[in-house]
Amino acid sequence: MAYRTNKSAPEPVVLPAALERNRLLNVKQMAELTGFSIAHIRRLYRTGKFPTPIRIGGRSVAWPAHVAAALTGSPEKEAA
Repeated sequence: MAYRTNKSAPEPVVLPAALERNRLLNVKQMAELTGFSIAHIRRLYRTGKFPTPIRIGGRSVAWPAHVAAALTGSPEKEAA
């Protein structure tokens, strides 16, 4: 038997521009944005041809969103 509720799905959270700019992107998200494979991104940053990521855990790395914007050529307004 299926139960029904009157609750709708929660609204997505929209971050202010300043917080969005400081968001961290993992290697999978960077691969999707740049069009490179995950292995290629790792090769590039290990050889110094890609921005060095921030270590966020034992085996996890991430890049700030502003780095991704600069790499992909996305227009991003700098904070004054």
